[in-house]
Amino acid sequence: MTTRDGARGGPYQHLDTLPFAMAVIRDSRIVYANTTLLELLGLSQEQVVGKMLELLSENQGPFIRERHARRLAGEPVPDTYETVLRTARGELHVELTVSRAGEDIYVLVRDLSGRMGQRRVLQRMAALGASLLGIRSEDEVLRRVFEGLAELRMSYAYLVPEGALVRLAHVCVGDEASAGVPWLTGQHLVDDSGNWCPMLRRAWHEGAAYGENLVGEAGQFSSEWGQLVGAHLRRVGPLRALCVRIDGGGAPRALLAVGSDWLGEDELAPWRLFASQVSAALDAARTICRLSTRNTALTSLNRLAAATATAQEPRDLFAPGLEEVHSLMGCGVVLLLLRAEGRDDLEVAWQRGLPEEEARRVHRFTLTGSMSARVMEEGVPRVVGVAEFSEPIRSGLREAGTACVALVPLQVRAHMVGTIAMTFSHARVLTDLERETLQAMGVHFAAAIETHRLLQELRGRAEELTHLHSELEATQRQLVERERLAALGELSAVVAHEVRNPLGAIFNALATLRRFQEPESPGLTLVSILSEEAHRLNRLVDDLLDFARPPSPQPQPVPLAHLLEEAVRTATVDQPRLRVEWALEPDVPPLPMDARMMRQVFLNLALNAVQAMPQGGTLRIRVHRCHTRTGALVEFTDTGPGIPPGLHERLFEPFFTTKATGTGLGLAIVRRTLHAHGGHISIESPPTGGTTFRVRLPL
Repeated sequence: MTTRDGARGGPYQHLDTLPFAMAVIRDSRIVYANTTLLELLGLSQEQVVGKMLELLSENQGPFIRERHARRLAGEPVPDTYETVLRTARGELHVELTVSRAGEDIYVLVRDLSGRMGQRRVLQRMAALGASLLGIRSEDEVLRRVFEGLAELRMSYAYLVPEGALVRLAHVCVGDEASAGVPWLTGQHLVDDSGNWCPMLRRAWHEGAAYGENLVGEAGQFSSEWGQLVGAHLRRVGPLRALCVRIDGGGAPRALLAVGSDWLGEDELAPWRLFASQVSAALDAARTICRLSTRNTALTSLNRLAAATATAQEPRDLFAPGLEEVHSLMGCGVVLLLLRAEGRDDLEVAWQRGLPEEEARRVHRFTLTGSMSARVMEEGVPRVVGVAEFSEPIRSGLREAGTACVALVPLQVRAHMVGTIAMTFSHARVLTDLERETLQAMGVHFAAAIETHRLLQELRGRAEELTHLHSELEATQRQLVERERLAALGELSAVVAHEVRNPLGAIFNALATLRRFQEPESPGLTLVSILSEEAHRLNRLVDDLLDFARPPSPQPQPVPLAHLLEEAVRTATVDQPRLRVEWALEPDVPPLPMDARMMRQVFLNLALNAVQAMPQGGTLRIRVHRCHTRTGALVEFTDTGPGIPPGLHERLFEPFFTTKATGTGLGLAIVRRTLHAHGGHISIESPPTGGTTFRVRLPL
């Protein structure tokens, strides 16, 4: 032993056998250092004894001397404090415990480097817990927790209670616990269940628990895990464990167990605090997520309502509406299944995410006995596992990697319109918010579809009423016209009969007067005028009689060309400045008609065209087969000045005429005769001049 002057021996020799580092100081100098301290400092006894206190800590020298002086003066100063010790390996964080025995000061030196590491771990753990607030997702909170603990080289396990068992969901093995096994180090997802061991049960009820025997706890959790942990710890060495409870919504939710060789019951308090921070972050994330989800749902509903209000047809709503459903639910495939009107079928009205070939295959299926029928009967959204479907739908869903299908009924009052089907690749349940949102979306879809159906039905009835009203008006017009024409016919017959007898006397008188007139007599001109007017009056009587007699044709197959040539030749006689052009197609067959009546029709039309061209012009006659209906078309086209559009229909009214010498009955007789033959007449008169009368005759 070394004395004050460096010799070995003396009263401090017994200190060499102590397991902790110690020095003896007298008069501010080191008079003794035991072997443990010398090994800690990396110095020899000669390099230490006789040195000043600054040898222990150069930076803390003034502080140590001040403490030593106050202690010598009898002042109460703490016996223990921390400082940095200068060693051959560098500075070392230590704890100094000072006691006095007479003139000697005994200094106990304890290495705090391990504790400082532990303290840094706990500080970083507290900082990790504080950084969790504000994260918007529960999964992101847990991910940050797991990553942070892994960075701290902590071994941990995350456990979730499931009834009578506990599910081990996530495990991380730190470097100190991996025994150099590379594949074992790091984070691992686990899906294994075990029993409630004592440490887990205490932590679940009390919030935190400490365990000395990790092998025993693992063995009670699961014999397989007990053997695995026991075999591993025989290579690594003893590990201590503690477990804290993670709460959520005011109720226990999960357990976080950590293991290390330095853990003790003293660390329960900081770990409890960390568990509280994690629980608070999960609650905050859950609240943020719930509010965000509700806001997203409300936004989707608002967009869907806007699309519903502006959609002209239900299909205008399908794409934007079901895109909202897909975005909100994050599903794989979305199908809109609508009930076929009047049939026991569901049809895929719109789909997203289904391959084209598959979409064609499932375009329609029977409603009775289907899952859609069950959901429509229940009237509420539900999630159906793949196993609940019947074949072949079950096999098709499994081949597509589907785990479950969510079905939403489309219902307006008591009327079921169809369903919305969504597929998911993993099992899931609908939250209350999702259920409410999907039900509201289903109401929007069903209301739009049902409203369109009712509008279509209303439009159909309105069109039917309009058609009936038009038919009624036409019938009334025909009735009035028939009554008017009947009365007019009776009047015409009477007038014609009464006029025909005086006309006969006039013609006889005119013939007698002609015989008495000399060729150069002025009275001959007057006789000619009287004769012309008498003939005009006679033609009027003929027209009146023709108009008064209802047509009763006797149809026989007659070639059109012959009748037309006769009528046109009669009408154009003595018209040297008039040119006639023919366009007769050879494939027009003989038509069933009354030759006498139709000859008069063609004659009236030809005369009408000739009278429209008093200075001469071209009359075009065209005959061809009707391509839209069975029959033939006959067209009379003149190059006259044309007819104003407002007079087209009036030309066929009895006694309406635009000619100074016309009777106004020619075209009326034409139309009535054509109607008696099942034919039709129309007028086309362009602004550039000219008129075409187009006659359609049936075969």
